[in-house]
Amino acid sequence: MHPVMFELFGYPVHTYAAMMASGFVVGIFLAARYGERVGFHKDLTLDLLWWILVSGLVGSRIAFIVVNWEQYYYPCVDVEHFNQLFPDKTITEPDCTRLLRFWNGGLVFYGGVIGSILTMIWFLRREKVSFLPMADVIIPSLALGQFFGRLGCLAAGCCWGKPTDVSWAIQFPARSMVWKQHVEEGVIQATAEHSHLIHPTQLYDSLVGLGLFCLLIWLRQRKRYHGQVFITWMLIYPLARSTIELFRGDDAERGFLFRVVSEPLNQLLGLPPGSVTFLSTSQFISLCVVAAAAALLIRNRRKGGPRGPAPGEDYGG
Repeated sequence: MHPVMFELFGYPVHTYAAMMASGFVVGIFLAARYGERVGFHKDLTLDLLWWILVSGLVGSRIAFIVVNWEQYYYPCVDVEHFNQLFPDKTITEPDCTRLLRFWNGGLVFYGGVIGSILTMIWFLRREKVSFLPMADVIIPSLALGQFFGRLGCLAAGCCWGKPTDVSWAIQFPARSMVWKQHVEEGVIQATAEHSHLIHPTQLYDSLVGLGLFCLLIWLRQRKRYHGQVFITWMLIYPLARSTIELFRGDDAERGFLFRVVSEPLNQLLGLPPGSVTFLSTSQFISLCVVAAAAALLIRNRRKGGPRGPAPGEDYGG
């Protein structure tokens, strides 16, 4: 855990924000370069990527605030009630600015994806450009951004895993979020210098992003129809994310549609008894994404499987 990378002119440069920025810069560079190679005008791609950057941040922040609304509504309008709900985070005066402090963490990946896709649909319709070919250009950059973003989560100490004794388990220092949770739950003593050993779920998700990036880059050179790269991401990432969700331990920070505990599955995976198995908000969205991917595959099959672009084809813009 290393939340602050360094200080610049007396101001902290947060590792989480630095990782997010790195993901955006590298992803934008790769997408713009490949888009130009396959016929998209560079200005069109860069304009779209700018809107995706803004809408992705806004969407991911809104999703986090919706899931954890009590931590943002009451500090702004009812300080006393907030202090009762969160005695370890007491404040002395109204604070509405925490709504904007995304660099301290507090972004939901799927919220950013939904915001970005809606923005893409709006932008590309306005420019009269097909959605699926452009989605194939951009989606590997999203996977790479996920790789950087989850490293930021590891540094910030959010999105942590459940207690475990596997050989690759990690610990977080005293007064970190997971340490506080473990003290409240009686997993460790308040005098402990570190949290209990936990699954490094941030690294799991980060490695999934890196692996998906490599797969999608490979597939993009060999695709047989428009949307194949995008649909592949829609099928693989939600399944991986739903699996990783089983090992996440930050239940209080995540939203759940309902809570189902499967003790046989907990025993099989070596998870603590009573661990919630289903259905987190992210698992629900994952199901919706897979269903959307299946619908796109059926649509393509009914249309005879549209081919990829011809050599030198110009998409315009």
